[in-house]
Amino acid sequence: MALRGRRGPAPRALAVRSARRGSICGSGIRRNLHVTESQYPRSPIEPLLLRTVFPESYRIMSQRHSGSPLGTTPADSRFATRTGGYTVLYAAPDFTTAFIETIVRDRFAHRRTRQVALREITERMWVRISSEPGVRLTLLDLRADGCTRIGAPTDVVQARNHAAGRAFGQTIHTDHTDIDGLVYSSRLTGEDVYAIYDRGVGMLRAGNVGALEDHIDLPDVLERHAIGLVL
Repeated sequence: MALRGRRGPAPRALAVRSARRGSICGSGIRRNLHVTESQYPRSPIEPLLLRTVFPESYRIMSQRHSGSPLGTTPADSRFATRTGGYTVLYAAPDFTTAFIETIVRDRFAHRRTRQVALREITERMWVRISSEPGVRLTLLDLRADGCTRIGAPTDVVQARNHAAGRAFGQTIHTDHTDIDGLVYSSRLTGEDVYAIYDRGVGMLRAGNVGALEDHIDLPDVLERHAIGLVL
């Protein structure tokens, strides 16, 4: 009499188990890659790094902080959050861009009236910022096709919602510690804006300062953008 051997698993069962093992192993590999690799590798970033002096730029800020014109505090902004563990200083070579980015932004979208409270002007000051003599900063250039070249969503610099920019700013700050800041095009004016991480602020110096209401270009900016001042 022939002895009956013990039946092994059906081919379909083997295939299912094998697929499950592969899925589990694959998930583990993906998790490990996520941990060990930066979301934005160095190779595509390197060609977009500018090692340059910081151009004379305007920063518009509260008069309350006149004693520390380069000071920064934790706050939610395009490239940082209040709880992110770092701060960012924003400045623009063009006065109009500094004004629009700081005070106007999207407040007039779908509005018939274009008015700003006078106190928003009188409570602020402008300061001219440049780099210390002989000092060059390392800046990541996100203008033009910069985001596309490094695989970042264009929302990083173009979206009204800052979620993508904040996530990007955090990653670059953490994974590329030699980068002092970012340069990008304002979505409001198209002109350059500089975002300098707190670790790069020490390479900057403050120059001339003045009350925002007294700036020589303010009347032209208000006229160009049809902005009225109200009490």
